[in-house]
Amino acid sequence: MKKLYSITLMFVIWCSFTISTSFADYIHQEGYCVMHGHCGSKSFFGKELNCPHNKPAIEPDYDLRSKLVQICGSQYENSLTCCDANQLDDLNSSTKQVETLISTCPACWKNFLNFFCTLACSPNQSTFLNITSIGTSPITNLKIVTSVDFFVGETLGKGFYDSCKDIKFAATNGYVMDFIGGGAKNYHDMLAFLGQERPIGSPFQIDFPLNDTSDIMLPYDDPPKRCNDIDVKYRCSCVDCQSVCPVLEPTPEEKPPCLVGSLTCWAFGLYLTYFILLMAIVIRLFVEKFWNRNRFDREGFEPVALTEEEDTSLTQEHPSRRYALNLLLQDYFYQQGYMCAKYPWQTIGVAALIVFLATLGCSQFEVERDPVRLWVAPNSDSAMQKEFFDQNFGPFYRTQQIFISNINSGLSIINYDTIKKLFIIEREIRELKSFPDNHTLQDLCFRPNGDSCIVQSVTGYWQSDLDRFSKETWEEEFKSCTFAPTYCLPDFQQPLKPDMILGGFENEDYINAKALVLTYVLRNSLNQNEIDAAREWEKSLREYLDKLIGGENDKIDVSQLRITFSTESSLEAELNKSTNTDIYTIILSYLVMFFYASLALGNVTLFPRTIIDSKFMLGISGIIIVLASVSTAVGIFSLLGIKVTLIIAEVIPFLVLAVGVDNIFILNHEFERLTLKSFGEVSVEERIAKTLGRMGPSILLSALSETIAFGLGGIVTMPAVRNFALYASLAVWVDFSLQVTAFVAFLSLDAKRQEEDRIDCFPCYRIERAPERIDKEGLLQKCMRKYYAPFVLNKKVRIVIVICFVGVFMTSLRFVPQVELGLDQRIALPFDSYLVDYFNDLDAYFRIGPPVYFVTKDFNVTKVDGQKSLCGRFSTCNQLSLANILEQERKRSNVSYIAEPTSVWIDDFFHWLNPSLEMCCRFKKGTDQKELCDEYDDDNDCEICFKDREPQWNITMSGMPQGEEFLKYLGLWLKSSPDESCPLAGKAAYGDAIVRDLEDITVKTSHFRTFHTPLKSQNDYFAAYHSAHRISELINEENPSIQVFPYSVFYIFFEQYEYIISLAAEIFFLAFVSIWFVTTLLLGSAWTGFIVVCHVIMIITNVLGIMALWGVSLNAISLVNLVICVGIGVEFCVHIARAFIVGGEGVDREERAYRSIVDVGSSVLSGITLTKFWGILVLAFTRSKIFEVYYFRMYVSMVISGAFHGLLLLPIILSLIGGEGVGSGEDFDYDVFEDEEMFGGRPIRSADNRMLVDDGGIESGESDAEEL
Repeated sequence: MKKLYSITLMFVIWCSFTISTSFADYIHQEGYCVMHGHCGSKSFFGKELNCPHNKPAIEPDYDLRSKLVQICGSQYENSLTCCDANQLDDLNSSTKQVETLISTCPACWKNFLNFFCTLACSPNQSTFLNITSIGTSPITNLKIVTSVDFFVGETLGKGFYDSCKDIKFAATNGYVMDFIGGGAKNYHDMLAFLGQERPIGSPFQIDFPLNDTSDIMLPYDDPPKRCNDIDVKYRCSCVDCQSVCPVLEPTPEEKPPCLVGSLTCWAFGLYLTYFILLMAIVIRLFVEKFWNRNRFDREGFEPVALTEEEDTSLTQEHPSRRYALNLLLQDYFYQQGYMCAKYPWQTIGVAALIVFLATLGCSQFEVERDPVRLWVAPNSDSAMQKEFFDQNFGPFYRTQQIFISNINSGLSIINYDTIKKLFIIEREIRELKSFPDNHTLQDLCFRPNGDSCIVQSVTGYWQSDLDRFSKETWEEEFKSCTFAPTYCLPDFQQPLKPDMILGGFENEDYINAKALVLTYVLRNSLNQNEIDAAREWEKSLREYLDKLIGGENDKIDVSQLRITFSTESSLEAELNKSTNTDIYTIILSYLVMFFYASLALGNVTLFPRTIIDSKFMLGISGIIIVLASVSTAVGIFSLLGIKVTLIIAEVIPFLVLAVGVDNIFILNHEFERLTLKSFGEVSVEERIAKTLGRMGPSILLSALSETIAFGLGGIVTMPAVRNFALYASLAVWVDFSLQVTAFVAFLSLDAKRQEEDRIDCFPCYRIERAPERIDKEGLLQKCMRKYYAPFVLNKKVRIVIVICFVGVFMTSLRFVPQVELGLDQRIALPFDSYLVDYFNDLDAYFRIGPPVYFVTKDFNVTKVDGQKSLCGRFSTCNQLSLANILEQERKRSNVSYIAEPTSVWIDDFFHWLNPSLEMCCRFKKGTDQKELCDEYDDDNDCEICFKDREPQWNITMSGMPQGEEFLKYLGLWLKSSPDESCPLAGKAAYGDAIVRDLEDITVKTSHFRTFHTPLKSQNDYFAAYHSAHRISELINEENPSIQVFPYSVFYIFFEQYEYIISLAAEIFFLAFVSIWFVTTLLLGSAWTGFIVVCHVIMIITNVLGIMALWGVSLNAISLVNLVICVGIGVEFCVHIARAFIVGGEGVDREERAYRSIVDVGSSVLSGITLTKFWGILVLAFTRSKIFEVYYFRMYVSMVISGAFHGLLLLPIILSLIGGEGVGSGEDFDYDVFEDEEMFGGRPIRSADNRMLVDDGGIESGESDAEEL
């Protein structure tokens, strides 16, 4: 095809050689020529050049005039001429080849023909053409023209260029201007390209002076035809002429955002709401204070003391209320606790047996590693579309890419030595053989046209042949090839655009490019053996490049070069490597949490008492229960065929430990509290029974809420999230079951060991004369009771804290919309992975986006209506056909992310049938129209398709084939290979783009290829995905007869972001509803359940706000962590809430809030907050970026937010507007609080049942609620 692409314009059928001339040497006036006829060539193999002929124009004879009118048009019917029959023949031959490229736009074709007919044949040739040098032909020894100046006016030049600049060459997703004008951006560059002397091109130099300083020359400036010409004969289609295109409706992305100053309307509304709320609180407080002061001043009476009965009736909030379900649960857990404590080994044995049997299912254990099956549901649109594309067109190619730049990134990479090294590297890669099967690049590469592999490299400008690469001429050749790639075709005969092979340049300054880009394209397949062969070669390529970079290649010194690379299988290999390194971080995190929990469960005493009172064995038992819960869940679901994912393996143990460890602390702390009160009076079994009776319903509440909340996540379609939700739900419930049975048994054994003065971890050894046990309140509990609770419940403090929390909540809401979507591949990789540098270079240097295919299916394109819905280059195409819509979208690439013209096969196919393109569709005579002629067949042996057809082929599509005839010609077109005589042939560009159905006489499916703009960020990828689907919906809406969907290789991974926000909302809504339902059911207070849900919502919102500020994107991983956040939020809140609800009969809100902090606050702080904090702290030092971003940042956010809401805001809200309390059974009353000796001699109530009020301490909360 070289010839084709270069001849492109010089069919300049004229001549010359080396003697300078001036204006004065020639007559320049109307009716005079400067050239006429042929006088020889420069060499034996050169083209014929024109004779100098500064004489009057001649009158053509009949035959010459007929030919002149036929070729150049009716304007020559009565005129003189400066050309002869030989010149006309050459002109006709050359323009016919260009016609195949530009005939789709009649205006361009007419301007092009007029331009060169005027140059060759105009009778006024001397007025705008001046010979600047002449020579002598060595063949004929006659004078020949070797260079001329062609004076062209701006009107003609600009109009000529404008009529041609938008014509597409669909086969390469490019422009015809790349061929006829070297990719020119203005008419000066186009004309300069047309006139440049080349071996394959113009046979002599034609210069186009910008300014004529003489008064002699008169520029050629006839009015050109315009692509939107009022004469319909010359009007072009929308695909090739922007001026005639329909205007598309603006997209939402094009509409200006809603702003108030520099703030979005959303942020402004939130801040305004908060300001109004804040002002309302302040005004209310001032009014209340002023009103109360004036009221007492006006009412001049003395207070009268109340009787004890009157006082008691006033201090009681409500009469005694019992909740039957609460009493039932307390009794049940009391009985269960007693039995487990009485028969500990039997309990542990039964639990171990059940866990063992469930764990047997692990024999069916499988890990799902396929990213497609992890993130995309099998019945999702993207999955089905990918399967459809792969089955019909084959899987997308396997790409191997290498970037080469200087170590000093500021230097140009374009120099002789570097490019020479690239030649050697490419040669060694071509010779590379894989191990053990010896596959080579030639065996595996993609070869669309012949045996040449697609290798996109700057060396292709020299056909990958080092012998062609000359140190003396390489730079000039490089500049020429980057200016006009069509003249420097590689072996696979497709132009190498500089954007594909160079990077880091500006304004087409290719010589100063900062990077070379080398891309190998391998075939892909659905056959696993072929995939394995490709993977084997890719592994060998990685090993070769590793050695090259490491300096182990003696032939090439790349010490001053920076080389980054990626193969098709690199990402999967590196992700698996990342997982292997993450496991150590996970284990270390668990060990830190275990050691802290073991230390915190015990009491700090003097040696040797400390080795008795420590709780390492109890901590180990808690960890064993967590592992048993996980193994049980894995065993059961493995048996059911639900695969484990890496997220499950890494996160579920963390989750179960997070939501279960506080239960261990709560049970242990409650047991210790009862032991302090009744040690020596009540048996271990009785104390454990009472402990579980009191705390069992609270543990059930949290476990049931989390189990249902996680379980509802199983209804979502995303496999990774669904499987996680199912595993998490079962693991949490099994953990709860084991905690209220097996752990209670362990607690019983540990208590008996401790009372018998046996050493922790070595219970067989007993210390005979151990110091007596010191029973006293723990330091943390004392701080909670004596300092923290009174401070938090102070009237002024409560108001300030509530205002601050509402402000933080509003601020978090303001940033929630700014949470980005996606998962940057660099984050998922180990920090030292070679792919990190590759992705950085890809963003910095690569200027081409991924291809996108618009796939049609299930409609009949063999009928005219279907053809009009697709085409774009015929006058009767639908105004908003597929081709026209895609062309219009390309023009607004900032929102459509479509960068290149679309390959519209039906346009090229129908133009291939055009009988005026005599070298395209031709049958061999005598073959019954079954065999096509090629470019080497004699014209007399061929017959032109559609030449005598009725109706004739025309731009209105009335003469196009339909039905079986359509499929017949389509099959022939797909078999014909493009060449210089007919670049419209379909084999190379469309051979795998169309699937015919000969039985049903239709095209089953086909695709229309274009390219995205360069996509740099995850937002770009998602926006491109979203835009492509918006475009396909528009095509379907405007053309109901066809069904179109977009496909690109990355779409399947980004479909999740199309609905991940609604998916998250669905999961959270179901979780919140289930939490409210369970808390309402088990607490007996719908209002308190609502308060708990509100706090969990606030925790989630805070975490989302932190994600936006801390650079954590929303994706499947972070969504799973947000689901975990729901569970941890429940843990922080429900124990406080239940302690508040069952805080005593007839006790007001403040006292119950106080009791809830003292009772379970220390367990929540030490059990969840500090345990998780130490474990999370380890993640901050991980080598894995994904753990640092998606686990450390999110977990530390959720733990801190949960702790503040559960231990600070929730008690305050409950003290102000908490639900009605309920009484406990007689055995479970919270009389512990009335033990003055235990609590430092400070009773909560005085002897006459009135609250003790310090200045600024705990007061009645009714007025505070009103003030807020």
